Amino acid sequence: MEPKLNQAWRKSRIAARLWLRKQERPWNDRDRELASALADDPAVSNRLIQQAIYGLKARSNGHRLMDKQA
Repeated sequence: MEPKLNQAWRKSRIAARLWLRKQERPWNDRDRELASALADDPAVSNRLIQQAIYGLKARSNGHRLMDKQA
């Protein structure tokens, strides 16, 4: 079971998905409005967005961060 995410982390994951989507295709009006709202939110930091991007890219490549053995 995945741990419960807090609001800042959840919003940062949404911002990361938007950023990754922009790399593939142009944004539509809804994406632009959501990105603008997230950019104005003080809880959403560049650090959290970058961590979310790394996590989303790792999962898309078939890696899970907690699966690594020591």
